[in-house]
Amino acid sequence: MEVNFTDFKLETPYNRLWVRRRNGLLELCSHDNALQSVIDLEQPERLCLRNLECLLGILLFVPLPRRVLVLGTAAGSLIHWLRHYLDAKVVSVDIDGELVTRMLELGALPPADARLAYVEADARDFLAGTTEHFDLILADVFSGARTPPWMMHGDTAELLRRRLADAGGLAYNLLIPSEHDFRRFYTELRRVFERRTLCLPVTDFENTIAYALRDAPLVADLDTCRARALELGEKLGIDFMRILAAIYNTNPLNSGII
Repeated sequence: MEVNFTDFKLETPYNRLWVRRRNGLLELCSHDNALQSVIDLEQPERLCLRNLECLLGILLFVPLPRRVLVLGTAAGSLIHWLRHYLDAKVVSVDIDGELVTRMLELGALPPADARLAYVEADARDFLAGTTEHFDLILADVFSGARTPPWMMHGDTAELLRRRLADAGGLAYNLLIPSEHDFRRFYTELRRVFERRTLCLPVTDFENTIAYALRDAPLVADLDTCRARALELGEKLGIDFMRILAAIYNTNPLNSGII
């Protein structure tokens, strides 16, 4: 197939990005050429990046949500997936309103409606100011090609926990430069969520995924998890069995949720 693409540079007060179109895909890359987001313009609900599939592995441990908060909008792959597969209200928060506007103009993001709201705000300010509770929070916030330091603080984990509804779950998509920094972050997360946590690296990516549950049982039964993975895989178009295997291969038994 002949490659059809048009590249252009997109600069906003918060981002310097290359926007690339290739064979029906729209890619967002940082100024240092790190791939940040990919969306299939013909099938926008299809997740093109494995880290986002792993991020949604949190659904193995929580009921299907009716209220979802997404921190970090980017090109909108998560937004399309959530709207396609879940009967949920989605609130997407991003400090870069200009980027969101451009993605809407490019057709990468779906327009706002009764089930979808875009909020232009600093995620910290939004979390501190809102009184709404969410069944699922997806933290997909980056500063350049890294997770911002404030996102790794225990105070932020406390804010996120307060915004979760009963039985709610939180999932982080993380790019943390050192093992030491990740361990410090994860120790704080486990403290705030009373060990109801899991983590897993994403194969072939630098990303690490972390989950935290508000008030789920400390230990999930493996047979129950397998049945849940098979059920969700049929409904949601993601190989949850592969994600479940990665979770059990990464986390010691009786160390958190499992």
